Amino acid sequence: MNRSAEEESVVESSSAPDYAAITPAAKPPTEYTYAERRAELLQQIEDLGHPSAVNQTELAERYGVSQQQISKDLDRLDEYVRDRLGRRRDLEIGSVLKRCMTGALEEGDWSDARKAATAYDEYLDRRIDTLEFRRRIAALENAADREGDR
Repeated sequence: MNRSAEEESVVESSSAPDYAAITPAAKPPTEYTYAERRAELLQQIEDLGHPSAVNQTELAERYGVSQQQISKDLDRLDEYVRDRLGRRRDLEIGSVLKRCMTGALEEGDWSDARKAATAYDEYLDRRIDTLEFRRRIAALENAADREGDR
């Protein structure tokens, strides 16, 4: 996936693994690292279109972990998305819009696919602008705090 410089700065701001860039190794899912498991979970969420579409019990069996661990993995993926795009609903919106694009392309409906892609692009632009605005406010507040400490 190609990212703009603005998106890259958002991604690099976190020390967590970039789950979207991880491809699980060719081994049984029960041997996946937590990062590989979460990367595959993220892909499943995107493919299904919504986080609630995954079955935590079935996933726990697939990976040989508890259902509670899968729940924690989903919480970490939520944090991963929020760290990069700002809000919990970003995972849902991104997944739904990507699924709309994929579905429209599979049906040969180029017009709807283009509309979904455009909507997703505009959504990301607004989110990145909002994050930049928040960073600038934080920098101004920090500068004001440092000035007040003098």
